[in-house]
Amino acid sequence: MTSSKLAVERLFACDALLGRPPALIYENEPTLADMKARFERFPIARALVRGMPGLYTDTSLANATLLENLAGQDAFEGVWMVTPDDAAPQIEAMAAAGMRSVWMKGDTNYIRFPLYPWCCGELFDILQEKRIPLLLSWRMIEPNELHEAMKAFPKMRVIILDGARLGRQVMVEALLKTHPELYFCFSTSFSLHGGYSELCKRYGIHRWVWGCGYPDSEEGASVTGLFYSGIEQEALEAVAHGNIERLLSEVQI
Repeated sequence: MTSSKLAVERLFACDALLGRPPALIYENEPTLADMKARFERFPIARALVRGMPGLYTDTSLANATLLENLAGQDAFEGVWMVTPDDAAPQIEAMAAAGMRSVWMKGDTNYIRFPLYPWCCGELFDILQEKRIPLLLSWRMIEPNELHEAMKAFPKMRVIILDGARLGRQVMVEALLKTHPELYFCFSTSFSLHGGYSELCKRYGIHRWVWGCGYPDSEEGASVTGLFYSGIEQEALEAVAHGNIERLLSEVQI
């Protein structure tokens, strides 16, 4: 299948980070202008964006980063950072900010928590009821905690980011088999030969979203990986933008 047959009009990246990093690891702080300039080289029309300070500090700075940087435009949509406590007010704040998805990280220096239902049940109940996607980095969770959470809240929608780069995704596939509302992001970190097509065959084309790893990764690598994956046009459109657009459109807030 040629690249022309695989072309899509738009891509929707689900894993972008914006704001001040934990250390001076970039020449410049990732900004909206920089992200736009990099995305314009490809048909990356939209993105879900997390506040980078959430990787190392509390939720308030992460969310303030989004409110400050994403105001006045709608192509790039923020992902509200949440914690298990005081769940309802956090979701109200998310909705007031015009956002439709959340993320969490339970091992910063400011707060530590597991995903088990006894800790996060109040939050997960709201996410399940309102069909709000929860974005989680595979590198920052314990698979058994996620399994127990989704077993207790089977209709909660979870999107896994930052999957392992090489080899068979044995734990991911075990979770995919067990939990129908678990979704996986194909990004720069995913480079398993034949992985896209085989996973689409095994679990259907609706379980996948796309990301490009901004700002850490070169977007072209992820675009190339998707466009030359060998999946059919219907699956390509679903992964490139259709699945995440559907998930966001079904949020009930």
